[in-house]
Amino acid sequence: MIIKQYKTSLAFGVLLLIASVVFAQQAYAGDGFFSNFKKFNKHTYVGPFDISGHSKKEAKEKLLMDFSGLEQNMLVQLIVQDDQVDVPADIVSFDPDATLNQVKNGNDNSLVASASREGLRTVMKQNFNSLTFNEDEVEKIASQIEMQLQSGIMPQQVYIANFIPELYEQKQVIASAEYKVDGLAKGLRLLMEDLDGLEIQPNTSFSFREYLEGKESASATDLQMTIMASLLYKAALQTNWIMDERNISTELPLGVEPGFEAAINRKLNLDFIFTNPNQTVFTIRAKWTGSQLELSIEGLPFVHRYDTEVESITKYDPKTVIRYSAFVSAGAIEIVDKGKKGMEVAVKRNVMLNGSLEEIEDVSIDFYAPQPIIERHSLEKVVERVPDSNVDSNSGNADGNSSTNGSTDNPSNSANSSTGSSDGNSSNGNNSGSSTGSGSSSTGSGSFTGSGSGNNGSSSGNGSSNSNGSGGKDDVKYDYDKGGNLIEVDKNGNPID
Repeated sequence: MIIKQYKTSLAFGVLLLIASVVFAQQAYAGDGFFSNFKKFNKHTYVGPFDISGHSKKEAKEKLLMDFSGLEQNMLVQLIVQDDQVDVPADIVSFDPDATLNQVKNGNDNSLVASASREGLRTVMKQNFNSLTFNEDEVEKIASQIEMQLQSGIMPQQVYIANFIPELYEQKQVIASAEYKVDGLAKGLRLLMEDLDGLEIQPNTSFSFREYLEGKESASATDLQMTIMASLLYKAALQTNWIMDERNISTELPLGVEPGFEAAINRKLNLDFIFTNPNQTVFTIRAKWTGSQLELSIEGLPFVHRYDTEVESITKYDPKTVIRYSAFVSAGAIEIVDKGKKGMEVAVKRNVMLNGSLEEIEDVSIDFYAPQPIIERHSLEKVVERVPDSNVDSNSGNADGNSSTNGSTDNPSNSANSSTGSSDGNSSNGNNSGSSTGSGSSSTGSGSFTGSGSGNNGSSSGNGSSNSNGSGGKDDVKYDYDKGGNLIEVDKNGNPID
């Protein structure tokens, strides 16, 4: 009986011990054997994955599936200036057990990821062959990848220059532009002085007009600002900077290269804005050599090379605009404006990597409209006289006989004259001959007689013709109607039916 009571007491004590262990585990889900049956509290997250209401065993099964999907969609990029390389998924792994062992109930928790050092070293060597990495540098990059993957959010970017600045020992001139000018005006000089030494910070935008506010160079004209902004724009196209705002004028400023204008107009609120997407600082340098204004950009060299060029220039002839004025003499034309040809400029950029063409980018198509030729004409029309089709001013009906052993160079002609008469003698060379003729008109008569000596030959003839002489009340004049047809008009210019 005593033995039976002892066994009962012993069993009760064991149960009491087990119960104590269970109660002790209430605050630590995930520890020990019974944790497989304990569910995580509300709002318990591992990275972006919710494991609330799951036991440790269920949470591990869920994370295995979540991690598998995360690895398939993983996007981690190693970036050196303008070049970026994707880290292969097979050199990165996620550990669900280590992740669950550090989970705190009701909190946001980090993932546990690991990156293969050997695999990372191979990737960096293959893609950044111009750079060398020691073991400590590979360790720094691997640790940074693991830390950024704790959130489980994609994509992740690792800027190598931030962790290994020794890769770049000095800055270089990476872009430049020139503007030919013999003398430097005050406005350009002030702009040059303010831009020289300007630092373009990482991941920041730069506004040309905003930068000049409050500076003495703000007194420069819009044209001078346009010249300087155009130089900066041309140099910026040789980098991977992003052009946020760029405008052109109605007419290309003298000396600015077609395709590379960046107009500044304060009345129209036109600005030049760009963004530096890199993690490094760039410095603007500006100077005047006595014959040209030079602007350059200094910074860490890019992996790519950016070759910008004008692909095509198309010219357009101007049209003519006619204005009428009472102050212009009849038949006269005054040129008010000689006009100017229009132009369309297409610019492209070749992106080169290790001497090979990687991409062709369309940069811009600039169009400058042609300026018309402006002429001023008289309001008074010039009336054109057209002779009657029945009138032959050279000759009438004629018949005559001629005989010669050679040739007659100057045959005789008969002519009509309004009034008067004339006689004359003429001789040409050694030729001889005689010519007589007479003619008549409705308003007058005239005669001409002439003789000459020559080798041999004679010619005679007579003729008559009728024509309307000038000064008659029934004079007929001619003009053109709107369709371009020839019509008869009276002396007042009115059409005659």
